[in-house]
Amino acid sequence: MSKYGENDKQGQYWNEAPGQSWVINDASMNERLENISDILFEGLDVNGYNNGLDIGCGAGSTTRRLATIMGNQARVTGLDISEKLLTLARSHPESLGKNFLQADAQSYNFQPEGFDLTISRFGVMFFENPLKAFKNIKSAIQKGREMRFVCWAPLGANDFFLSPLKTVVDITGVSFAEPGNEPGPLAFSDRNYLSSILKAAEFSSINIDAVETSICTKDSVEKNAALLMEIGMGFRAIKEAAPTHEVLDKIREAFVIDGNKRLQNGLISYDATIYRVSALA
Repeated sequence: MSKYGENDKQGQYWNEAPGQSWVINDASMNERLENISDILFEGLDVNGYNNGLDIGCGAGSTTRRLATIMGNQARVTGLDISEKLLTLARSHPESLGKNFLQADAQSYNFQPEGFDLTISRFGVMFFENPLKAFKNIKSAIQKGREMRFVCWAPLGANDFFLSPLKTVVDITGVSFAEPGNEPGPLAFSDRNYLSSILKAAEFSSINIDAVETSICTKDSVEKNAALLMEIGMGFRAIKEAAPTHEVLDKIREAFVIDGNKRLQNGLISYDATIYRVSALA
């Protein structure tokens, strides 16, 4: 087993150059995902819960929010495969007393039933073996307690992914197949596939709600374009196309033009659809 558990490819991705872009853009992405964080935490019952786990916690914004909701007496652990993001999490002034653990949730040796609540904001779609991962996560949750997470619905329902991707494809001509169930942001965009994984992992009371929302930012169109050059499906297509500097400038300008079309009342907005998933261990 590698230093990244059983997910060496993802470990390398999130700890090397691509993962560094998420460190740099953490505040920008938290702003864009604010509506989705609200959906994740909406109606979350933490009464009597003492040990929370945030899977794929990144730089810790959802871990800190969970800790605030659960109260000072609770213990909350943020787990992520990226030491770079966890270093940023630990440096936050509100992270004092929070536990951040670098580990692969698919293979980490959890204390059996050590947690009474588990959450994740887009942190569970990157497992090489999702069935094994969810079985392992289930072993860490007290019987009858909740696991709740959000993940992306299909590509066509998420303009933040689709629009930059189409722009890059149109300009470069690169071939870019729609992702399937392989590890990545859209791994669970097929609701039936996701449900089958959770059932096979022996979770109960599985509920998968499709929730329409939006991704919004107060960034300038130029700053937004710069972020799209580094994160998301457009970025992935750029890597695949390996364009010249001249073509990169064309892509960036196209992102600026699209941002101006979306700009309204100081906000650039993209339609988004997510799945809010809850299940009992």
